[in-house]
Amino acid sequence: MKSRLMNFIRSSGSQVTAIYSDDHDQTWKLGGTVCPQMNESQVAELSGGEGALLLNMRNTAKANCRAQSISRDGGQTWTAPEYAPELVEPRCQASMLRYDWPNGKEPGRLLFSNPASPRRRDLTVRLSHDDGKTWPVSKALHEGPAAYSCLAVLPDKTIGCLYECGRTNAY
Repeated sequence: MKSRLMNFIRSSGSQVTAIYSDDHDQTWKLGGTVCPQMNESQVAELSGGEGALLLNMRNTAKANCRAQSISRDGGQTWTAPEYAPELVEPRCQASMLRYDWPNGKEPGRLLFSNPASPRRRDLTVRLSHDDGKTWPVSKALHEGPAAYSCLAVLPDKTIGCLYECGRTNAY
């Protein structure tokens, strides 16, 4: 049975711990931990096989970029976090999800949203065709103060993004 991670993050101090289910949400187990200095994370399944996951995290160690980690066993263990300098951020919650899976010659797509600035501003959605290794396509949704965001894929495959924003501050 396929592992599934639910909004799986427990931030404790400065670590991220996965919680996963192998039995359709009947029971949950603690998985691996990523630390130090990580929190407010998101997970997406990778196209590299069952149990392959990408964890994208707000980090408090290195200024102005997200960190990422990979699990090949459904969240039981994680690689050491690596910084993703192209995912600029002001230490803010972000959103990431799988939009679609590879299909024939078409690669699958991941989406990511956050304030793409060293300050909480310029809410941007990025697209990856290579399971989060690179994020070459971007679109600004709000040029100005912005903060937390949440992406969703609607039944008609439209992308929705709920986010904080304002004229003079992000709230």
